[in-house]
Amino acid sequence: MQTERASAPLAPAGRVATGPITNPRSPRTGDVAVGAAAEPGVPTSWIEARTQPSRPPRERDRRGLGLKGTMVVLDVLATSAALVASLAAYSTVAGHSVGYATAIAAISVPFWPFLFAQQGLYQARHLSRRIEELRRLVNATVMGVVVLAGISVVLQVPLSRGWLIAAGLTVFLLVAIEREILRQTVKRRRTEGKLSRKVVLVGDNSEADELVTMLQQSLELGYDVVGRVSDERPVDGQALTPSHRLPYLGGTEDILDIVRTAGASSVIVATTGISLEGANRLVRDLTREGIYVELSSAMRDIATRRVTLRPLGRYPVMCVEPVTNTWRSVAKRSFDIVAATLGLVLISPVLALAAIAIRVTSGRGVLFTQTRVGRNGTPFTVYKLRTMVHGAEAMLPELMEQNEAAGPMFKMAKDPRVTGVGHFLRKTSIDELPQLLNVVKGDMSLVGPRPALPHEAVQWNDDLKERLRVKPGMTGNWQVNGRFTASIEDYERLDLYYVDNWSLVTDLVILAKTIPAVLRRNGAA
Repeated sequence: MQTERASAPLAPAGRVATGPITNPRSPRTGDVAVGAAAEPGVPTSWIEARTQPSRPPRERDRRGLGLKGTMVVLDVLATSAALVASLAAYSTVAGHSVGYATAIAAISVPFWPFLFAQQGLYQARHLSRRIEELRRLVNATVMGVVVLAGISVVLQVPLSRGWLIAAGLTVFLLVAIEREILRQTVKRRRTEGKLSRKVVLVGDNSEADELVTMLQQSLELGYDVVGRVSDERPVDGQALTPSHRLPYLGGTEDILDIVRTAGASSVIVATTGISLEGANRLVRDLTREGIYVELSSAMRDIATRRVTLRPLGRYPVMCVEPVTNTWRSVAKRSFDIVAATLGLVLISPVLALAAIAIRVTSGRGVLFTQTRVGRNGTPFTVYKLRTMVHGAEAMLPELMEQNEAAGPMFKMAKDPRVTGVGHFLRKTSIDELPQLLNVVKGDMSLVGPRPALPHEAVQWNDDLKERLRVKPGMTGNWQVNGRFTASIEDYERLDLYYVDNWSLVTDLVILAKTIPAVLRRNGAA
């Protein structure tokens, strides 16, 4: 967050007002706000500015090229290592000479960076989005295998299909590992305030506030918002919303001077906070000067894979495709049945040991059954291993004042009703494994929103009731992103994001994140 400080006296009309500010992302002070001419009704506390660009444009360009150059070099090294490894493995396993294949692999090396570039893998915006980057990497790898085959055809030399497959898989694996290491390194440096690009925000409304809050909470995205531009001049006594806590740099008529002086490389426009004519003029003026413009869509929490841009007469419009269709539902159900059945077979020894421990330490009643709310509000019986003393539900009203969870849910980190064995079963989530029976029966899915209790569901608002459009799951977006430590707003946002955007790939990603979340014991009780 920007720290508000008293500014220097306002400059005469038409002049630039200067004064020191404090930016938590940068130790530099004495920066200047452009276009903040002295006008009646504009309080000095809002005129904060920047006396010089934080980073000259050429230096900024060199920094961007340096990161991309590093990515190219690392990709070439990873690809070369993968090709050598696949050649060595194929020669050892198949026992064939790889002389021709070695020559083809060497010739192909310069092609790989171009294939990666063609898939947008050197664009910074894809670096922070793992799934999108992996999808593009798959496409580039397939194209690379085609290039290898094409070289062999041109040179009229034989090439084993087995090696082609091995080469493609090895390249994908090693480059994916290399990119993951690079992503974590860039993420760490961005959270430290480095490798971030300075941007100016245009807009003065609730959407601008949400954009500022999101960017300031997600430093790993690499955006340093240096100030805001708006034709709505600030007035004394106005509430300090997130966007208003930014330095006010001036009106849109001075946008070019503001961007140049602030040393920003791009502008983010809150489209609902600016007129159509104003947006067109901004885009035209800024892009003509080589400045990138990013316009918000007035939508949030919509997966970009569902959005396509297409022309509608004079207007570029975004088309959002429905998330539910027959083949996805059939594929999800098929995956649930196969995976849950296999899981029950594999974990049966664990369930047997847990049942014995419960029986020995707290008596009869190994399984705990409870009514939960399923898809379309249909009640069903959920199965869990018993982790509490008998009569635990009757004790709940006495403990409600100690509830540590958000909203209608109930959680206590040290719930007195939980038995000794129950603590271990909950920490490891072993108590939830019998829900695989619910998955096989069709009451639940492996991945979905948390199955709610009836008394919780009656307290939901209309938005939360949208959770009932899909089956509840054993794990889900909320479970792997904070669990009961999250606020009710995050609980709603995470679950509804899944409901609106689920896919088989999303399910696999959440399942992969579940094991680390359990091992870290995030939000367990």
